[in-house]
Amino acid sequence: MRVTQNTTANLVTNNLQTIRKRTEDLQQQASTGYKVSTASDDPVTAQQILHMKSLMTAGDQYARNISNGIAWLTMSEGAMSELGNVITRAKELAVAMSSETNNANSRAAAVNEFKELKAQIITLGNTQLNGRYIFGGFKNDTPPFDASGNFNGTDDAIMVEVDRGSSVQMNYSGGQLIRGTGGGTDIISSLDNIINALGADNTSGVQAELSTLDNALGQVLATRTDLGARMSHFNAANNIVNDMKLSLTKITSDKQDIDLMQVISDLSKQQTAYQAAVAASAKVSQVSLLDYLR
Repeated sequence: MRVTQNTTANLVTNNLQTIRKRTEDLQQQASTGYKVSTASDDPVTAQQILHMKSLMTAGDQYARNISNGIAWLTMSEGAMSELGNVITRAKELAVAMSSETNNANSRAAAVNEFKELKAQIITLGNTQLNGRYIFGGFKNDTPPFDASGNFNGTDDAIMVEVDRGSSVQMNYSGGQLIRGTGGGTDIISSLDNIINALGADNTSGVQAELSTLDNALGQVLATRTDLGARMSHFNAANNIVNDMKLSLTKITSDKQDIDLMQVISDLSKQQTAYQAAVAASAKVSQVSLLDYLR
């Protein structure tokens, strides 16, 4: 089959256009640092990159949730630790005041200290983190405990999502922890009973609250144990999210980021090929009718 000059010219032109297009693509990659800048560059890879970026965005949100949860529990742990110390001191003082040998002055001094301990518990119950009361449940924009120790918050659980379909409760109800709502020990009432018993010189009344204070301390310790388990859950979730984000970042980089040295090398080759093609096209264009008559 005879190859005409027109056919040859078309082949050369197509070759030039292919080389130029590849050169432009490489220049685009070198300037942006990306293999895929638009969906039209590689629709399948572009879709995969978008999906992985959406997963990383979700991972960032999970990481923020976990960080907030850990901060909330850390603040709660500190308050509960101090609450345990206050109850321990209340128990020590109650044991000392359960003897009938105490006089009016010692009872009056004890009443003042018990009132101070009660005030400390109320203050701990109104612990804040970033302007939010951690023991207030859903009603965490105002103090959950008033000056008398009445609980005005809610017992609702505040759940945070740490992974797709997995949530962890980050709060504890001040009503349950301090006032014993739901069948627990009412620490405030116990202190009030001791204060009233001392005011009435009722030693047996003080003695009756010793077991209640033991229960109160056990209530706080049990809550702290549960808090430790939740903290472990948050930490484990944090490790998973960080590993996931690291893997997704690497995969996305492999699919999207260029090897700059390789691109520069390919670009140099394409420019050489383009120059050779241009030279070839110039020779083709010089062919005349006399060349065919020879």
